[in-house]
Amino acid sequence: MSRTKKIVIFFGLSLFILLTVFITALMVGRYSISIKDFVGSISTNDSIYDTQRSVIINLRLPRTIIAGLTGIALSVSGLLYQETFQNKLVSPGLLGVSNGASVGAAIAILLGATNSLISFSAFVAGIITVILTVIIGRLFNKSSSISLILAGIVIGGFMSSIMSIIKYTADPDTTLSSITYWLMGSFADSTLEKAFVISIIVFICIAIVLSISWRINIVALGYEEAQTKGINYRFYRYLIISIATLLTAASVACAGAISWIGLIIPHIVRLISGRNTSRSIPLCITFGGVFMIVADILSRTFTGGEIPLSAITGAFGSIIFVILLVIKKREVFSHD
Repeated sequence: MSRTKKIVIFFGLSLFILLTVFITALMVGRYSISIKDFVGSISTNDSIYDTQRSVIINLRLPRTIIAGLTGIALSVSGLLYQETFQNKLVSPGLLGVSNGASVGAAIAILLGATNSLISFSAFVAGIITVILTVIIGRLFNKSSSISLILAGIVIGGFMSSIMSIIKYTADPDTTLSSITYWLMGSFADSTLEKAFVISIIVFICIAIVLSISWRINIVALGYEEAQTKGINYRFYRYLIISIATLLTAASVACAGAISWIGLIIPHIVRLISGRNTSRSIPLCITFGGVFMIVADILSRTFTGGEIPLSAITGAFGSIIFVILLVIKKREVFSHD
């Protein structure tokens, strides 16, 4: 079987699974909805389905949409970072966007802001953090990826120290617990307005990366190779970094800091598609969406409260990563 045919089959199957998981997420939870009631609530206006309809539309639909889009955004941004920096062990938080967004959210929580302002503060702070990282990286070396990574480590560490100060000054009975819970990740505060905003960001960013996917492949080969192909390496590298930053910042703003998904999904996809972003990006979309929606279902279904998302993604992500290293280590670390 050719690789192209194999990818088409995997994409079609994963797309079907994504749709199935999405519908399942609307029905399962502490308040279960049967298939009959689900169909009745979305196909009729009968008042006997008012409760089910309210649960589906007002509670589960926005959080499931945001869960899927967050999974897509983190998976694609992780793939973009790994290809751009030619390092398969980097994640969406490489340049400090996650730490910066967390600081922005923590400051907003400390000031008693609304959920919408907390998300906006996290989004803006994440973008500002990456801008600072790029500026510092250019001071060291304008063309070196290593200098940018080192700048990300420095800025990320600085943001972590600011977060520690914020936690120290926060009221331990009120704001500290809110900050800690936000940092662990949750879709509990999802709304249709948030879903609409992140949908616009994700759709635009995905459309752009799909349209330049062949250029991403060339950028991943390095500066000299890009120059021989007539590609403006610096322009496209910073464009890719900007898109990955927007995707990560939007995800963190809506759901908090969620670990592992941006690292492991690109690895899984690369085993199927190889290092060709025109093939791997569509698979990252479906695989990432499925992974995050399933994680959300698990977080809100099996206990009286909600299990933090990072606890679930960290547990499953670490197990999957170890399996990848043990069984497919040659494919995972190959430079095909």
